Amino acid sequence: LRTLKRVNNDHEGSPIARVRSSVKRRRIIVSSDEEDDGENVLSVRTPPSSFKVAFIDPEKIRDAQGHRPDDDDYDPSTLLVPSQFLKEQTGAHVQWWNFKSKNFDTLLFFKVGKFYETFHMDAVIAVECLGLTFMRGNYAHAGFPEAAYGKFADQLVSRGYKVARVEQTETPQQLEERNKQSRGAKEKVVRREICRVTTSGTRTYAVIDGCNLYGGETDNGETQSKYLFSIKEMVCDQGSTFGICFVDTSVGKFFVGEFCDDDYNSFLRTVIANFTPVQVLFERGRLSSQCKTILNGVLGSVQKEVLIPKKQFYDAEETLKLLSNDKYLGADFSKWPETLRKLLDPDSVIARPNANSHLALSALGAVFYLQRCLIDVDMVTMHDFSLLEPLEQSPVQKPSQGSVWANRQMILDGITLENLNLVPGDNRDSQAASLSLYSTVNKCQTAFGKRLLRQWICSPTCDMTVLRDRQDAIEYLMDSCNVRFVEKAGEMLRSLPDLERLLQKIHTMGLKYRAESHPDSRAVMFEAKNYSKRKIKDLLNTLAGFKVCNDLINLYTRIRQNGNGCLGSDKDDLGAHLEHFEKLFNHNVAEKEGMIVPEKGQDEEYDGACKAVNEAMAQLEVYRRQTEEKLHCKITFFGSGNKRFQMEMPENVSVPRYFELKSRRKGFKRYSTEELDQLIEELGRAEARKELLREDGTRRVFSDFDTRNVWSDVLNRIAQVDVLLSLARYCQTCGLALCRPEFVCDSDEPVLSIEEGYHPCLAIKLPTNDATSACSYIANDSQLGGGHPRTVLLTGPNMGGKSTLMRQVAVLTVLAHMGSFVPARSMKLSPVDRIFTRIGANDRLICGQSTFFVELRETLVILRNATKHSLVLIDELGRGTSTFDGTAIASAVLSDVSRRLQCRSFFSTHYHSLCKTAAVNPNIALAHMACMVENENEANPTEECVTFLYRLTDGVCPKSYGFFAARLAGVRPEVVKEAYEASRVLFDSVNRKKMAIAAIKEVARGGGSIEQLREMISAL
Repeated sequence: LRTLKRVNNDHEGSPIARVRSSVKRRRIIVSSDEEDDGENVLSVRTPPSSFKVAFIDPEKIRDAQGHRPDDDDYDPSTLLVPSQFLKEQTGAHVQWWNFKSKNFDTLLFFKVGKFYETFHMDAVIAVECLGLTFMRGNYAHAGFPEAAYGKFADQLVSRGYKVARVEQTETPQQLEERNKQSRGAKEKVVRREICRVTTSGTRTYAVIDGCNLYGGETDNGETQSKYLFSIKEMVCDQGSTFGICFVDTSVGKFFVGEFCDDDYNSFLRTVIANFTPVQVLFERGRLSSQCKTILNGVLGSVQKEVLIPKKQFYDAEETLKLLSNDKYLGADFSKWPETLRKLLDPDSVIARPNANSHLALSALGAVFYLQRCLIDVDMVTMHDFSLLEPLEQSPVQKPSQGSVWANRQMILDGITLENLNLVPGDNRDSQAASLSLYSTVNKCQTAFGKRLLRQWICSPTCDMTVLRDRQDAIEYLMDSCNVRFVEKAGEMLRSLPDLERLLQKIHTMGLKYRAESHPDSRAVMFEAKNYSKRKIKDLLNTLAGFKVCNDLINLYTRIRQNGNGCLGSDKDDLGAHLEHFEKLFNHNVAEKEGMIVPEKGQDEEYDGACKAVNEAMAQLEVYRRQTEEKLHCKITFFGSGNKRFQMEMPENVSVPRYFELKSRRKGFKRYSTEELDQLIEELGRAEARKELLREDGTRRVFSDFDTRNVWSDVLNRIAQVDVLLSLARYCQTCGLALCRPEFVCDSDEPVLSIEEGYHPCLAIKLPTNDATSACSYIANDSQLGGGHPRTVLLTGPNMGGKSTLMRQVAVLTVLAHMGSFVPARSMKLSPVDRIFTRIGANDRLICGQSTFFVELRETLVILRNATKHSLVLIDELGRGTSTFDGTAIASAVLSDVSRRLQCRSFFSTHYHSLCKTAAVNPNIALAHMACMVENENEANPTEECVTFLYRLTDGVCPKSYGFFAARLAGVRPEVVKEAYEASRVLFDSVNRKKMAIAAIKEVARGGGSIEQLREMISAL
């Protein structure tokens, strides 16, 4: 039964629609008293047959509170299971149905002994998706060993399911003891608890979850972050205000923000494009139709889940109350992360939201969905929160101290990221992904370096200090004198594990809360020793990784003492921290035994416990000797366990009355005394303390590691080195002439000048000329501003390279703002605050938007938000409507861009009438993509042969040569000829009208009569 298949709450009530359709296909299987068919294993596609369950029927199904699916308060994650039905089930199945009733949208992996079992509808899904087989019995039932959990859970989560891991949290012996102490009804099954719920947006890579059979991660080296995204909306007259929160559970990072968006929701689209969520949470009934349309359009295939307001989607006050819990951040909010403190009211003595953070904190509260997944403490206590701020103003409009570009980043919205193919998207084919800027320049050796490279591409810096430091570093790394360092550094980086994820894993394993209060601390794991060994291995791999980082830093320091921004300054002595853990415990023994026992002198608390045990033993030995002297006989201690330290002596020895006889053997008696019992109790307490610290020793070492702040700083520096080396390798291997971009900040005149520039991605993918070994991609010059017009009106033949040239200029600009060298002879530019693109023609079917409407909305964003420091690319605006309407709109937009915005822009068109009006505009330069035409024939265009030169040339292209493009596309010659004849007729008609209008104007100027003018106008 596919009742749990992809719980995708795009529309409220949709989960039950899926339940209805799936139940009609196959009824739920439950246990009954029927005899089995004698088979040990049933067919994979044939679950055992049994009677139907009425309460799961679509017409009768209710949530745990009794609500029907059409009720506003219906909760699709719960199920009402009748009490009478539960009375007919076995003890274990009662437990299973109780869990299922609270997690109806989740597939349960139910621990029974050494195996995880799936029952009923869950078993059918497991068999269909995981290749398991049904077990013998009267109900659907399939299972697998404990060690395979990570592998199978990951497969189901990848298919869109939620998976819950249900563990036994007591042994049969503990159950027996509990029943002895209980006065009520005796339990017949061991206690079980849900220890983890995993969804597509809450994956972690611990020793059990996200771990394959061999202890490795189940993501096959995937480095892209998979974000859980929550959104809160408040609609106002000017638009919508949003609170948003993204969390990457694999590394424990939160991104929180609140902003007032425009009516096109530009910033919302931008952050979604930058963070690529895999699961979305939102309030029931609280999102506008426009916001829903965006989520369904932009995130059409992403899992969405509706939460009940306040109950599951907290408001700001409830979120702060929850964060103030001691297991999260504590009541003293002055110790909270700085990002969260910025969201609080500074005048309040208790944690209260400020006026501009209610929605942001509510969105953060929705991510306490992590509570249900039982990883909330793990994530929040990482204290890794970042603030997402709305799109910043232009430096001209925003006064500031010092440089106006300091700490600024270029803005690239979702449309631009897609149009320029900067990063591979989920909806791109493999060829498009391979031609993205990320794929082209990605030579990173580490997973965390690849994540940082993606950030640099999506948010290029405008800070001149940062840019020059990066350029200096890349220039240094490209120097032939440093080839040995580059090779050695690359070798070191290749050996590094994913330290960013390992830091999160170590943090989780070091939490005292997890060791004492989390259900996993009570779970009975049959592979516990292997899991402990995996923990130790993760720690040792992390230490080894940071040792490599330390060696790399030392190597760089020895080579270049002055530094160049490549590795930064060493704020903390990383070597001292590593040395501490080198001496703290025996690594080989710990890895072999799966337990860390601190070496003597390394852990004061453990050393103190050991000392207390030794002192208690010494006191016992003193008492024994004193008793020997007093009784004048030899005394030895006898016994084991709780009967140890009985004083054994010859039976003929006369002892005082307070000696209590405990046992005897031939010729000997064994005694104890009240004083001896007290000494034994003291020893027992000391040993218990030592054993407690010994058992907790592994966690304490992980906690010790986690509390040191040096690791994140080193990780960030090494990630930057990896990205800089990646850009240096791209520059060295691309086979193109490169230059160091020159940034101009001291002038108010925007400029973008490129001489012989290449597209960074396309140029190196095209084949080279065998004779000259030269790239077959044609280099081009581009000049915007700096004494030249800032707007270029671009014409040229179809397929002549107009769009490619525009993209080339934009991608080179992005690459320059990353700090990289660029494939060009020279490049000079002033900083670009934002790149806008209106390229391509696509409708948005899900959003109900036509091609022309999409064009106009994208154009509206440009006209509203572009500044003179922006770079604007508008490609063939107006083609989605009639020729006259399209020409008029294109002309008006071109005029507004060139006169009011005066930003650097390319405006391509096939409307040649625009060129006449642009020719008299001093802010516009006319250019075209050159071509060579052979066999030009006005009578028969099918004989024309157009050779595209792909060279940007001054002036206007006389024609678009659309008939040649039609011929290349394979349109039949007779159709092309017919189209050409229709074009000539239309052209002649337009020309005649133009001549007639000119004549009317001439007659009017010459004083012609009104009757004459009326006749001429009627003739039109």
